[in-house]
Amino acid sequence: MNQRHANRRYERLYYVFSKRMERRGMILIISLLILLTVYQVLLLIPGFKKNITTIDRLEGTPIHVQMMNDFEHR
Repeated sequence: MNQRHANRRYERLYYVFSKRMERRGMILIISLLILLTVYQVLLLIPGFKKNITTIDRLEGTPIHVQMMNDFEHR
């Protein structure tokens, strides 16, 4: 009988622990989705985009335009 009581207690503790972790996991996922949405909205604003990312400064001339310019100079 004592082993049965211990098993029930363990199952109850596991259930409570898993519910807590599930809740925390859902809060983490929702928080990350909200942060992703905010970040994407900030990227739509040119002033913030310039400060947040470096890709705009690193972009060069598109390849097809560059090839046409090289062809014209020959």
